[in-house]
Amino acid sequence: MKPRSAKQKGKLLEKWVAERFRHTGIDPQARPEIGSGSGRLKGDIATKLPITIECKNTKTFKANKFMKQAEKESLGYQEFVVIWHPPYKPMEGSYVMMSYSLFEKLLKFFKE
Repeated sequence: MKPRSAKQKGKLLEKWVAERFRHTGIDPQARPEIGSGSGRLKGDIATKLPITIECKNTKTFKANKFMKQAEKESLGYQEFVVIWHPPYKPMEGSYVMMSYSLFEKLLKFFKE
């Protein structure tokens, strides 16, 4: 796969996630981060949420590598998640990987 097409695949997932955040009201200002985290703001999605979001649209699932990158980009002061879109599935078939502590916080929130 050419590097340009790999970038296009990544951007496709980033745009979809940002659109879903806007559409569902999670964050009406959500948008793909310009430069995908290379600037002042890290992560792939610019959002008001206190979470760094890393998007991966790849054939292979490299959990350790993806989580380490997301953790690094969180700069140690934000929770972080990885959204992975496996091949041959619709975008809605993407998976979210997060720390257990964040998962527990979400469960507590749902319980209230």
